[in-house]
Amino acid sequence: MKTLALLCSLLAASASAHMQMSKPYPIRSPLNKDASGKKDYSYTNPLSTSGSDYPCKGYADDDFKSVATYEQGQEYDLELQGSATHDGGSCQIALSYDKGKTFRAIHSMLGGCPLTKKYKFEIPSEAPNGEALLAWTWFNKIGNREMYMNCAQVTIGGSENRTQNKTLVRRGGFDDLPEIFQANNNGPGGCTTVEGEEVNFPKPGPSKEGDLSGKGYKCTGSAPFLGDSKSPKLNSTLNANSTTHGSKSSALYSSSATPSSNRASSLFGRPSSSRAASSTPASSTPASPTPTPHSRHQPGRFLSRPGSRPGSRPLRVHGPNDHQPCTDGQIICAPDGHSWSLCDHGSPVFMGSVADGMRCRHGSMHRAAW
Repeated sequence: MKTLALLCSLLAASASAHMQMSKPYPIRSPLNKDASGKKDYSYTNPLSTSGSDYPCKGYADDDFKSVATYEQGQEYDLELQGSATHDGGSCQIALSYDKGKTFRAIHSMLGGCPLTKKYKFEIPSEAPNGEALLAWTWFNKIGNREMYMNCAQVTIGGSENRTQNKTLVRRGGFDDLPEIFQANNNGPGGCTTVEGEEVNFPKPGPSKEGDLSGKGYKCTGSAPFLGDSKSPKLNSTLNANSTTHGSKSSALYSSSATPSSNRASSLFGRPSSSRAASSTPASSTPASPTPTPHSRHQPGRFLSRPGSRPGSRPLRVHGPNDHQPCTDGQIICAPDGHSWSLCDHGSPVFMGSVADGMRCRHGSMHRAAW
């Protein structure tokens, strides 16, 4: 009898040994008495070091059942439950609109987390309306090198603003938020945390609390959340195996046989079949998709937007110096970094807007950073 009582007490202690999110309720949380379906009674366990259950303990694809509704620009509470805080650590709160493929950090707690059980966070004003995952991640200071992650299904913007087909209007400001930090989960960058130190997130985002002087982690590679990922170069051959675990970012492909203008189009979101056309009034017949030597764009002339409809308004393109030729393959950035041109046959050809989350600076593409 005493043995059974001791076993029960040990099981109870184990159940509360680590920490879990209690507000909002995460997916399959045993704390949510109103939820039906499967429950995870080991919710305080960390993620697998193999990465097999990243993100959200493997529950990101569960049928959506919102447990909270949040409005942009408003402040809310996130609450935790448990006893073993492992002498603190660092935590992040993040949102995902693509079932966990990408999480954008909306608040970072640098050190001392989760020594307290309640934290405040604000939904960014740029956050899109719709169904989302709200994630809490934690990297403990002492103990095994682990990553904890709980995710709740929430609605952003109110039920009256929810999209009918889950198609979201993404806004550049929200997409420019940094991706959440990953470590100890066989993820991108090959990062592990350091025993006895708290993680000083390299890209905490604009909303944070706490201050650390150390680093608290070490990595063997690069990743978006580290801020040191290499931007693709137009004239370089890219690694086709660059798809990252966790964020599941699309790999960038190139071919040495692909013309420079088409290769750049495929890399940065422009239609690869589009090329510059001759100067044509908006009401005239659309230009041929295959330019002739006479239809090559010259600096300061008008041409159709790549991928534009026949008869659409032509766009005037200016290079860095309309009176000087450029070098073939050269990237020419707009002053605001949001659009770019490619030098082809000595003249800039407008390629359109850069991809979401990127900026054109000093002749190359860079991830937008805070």
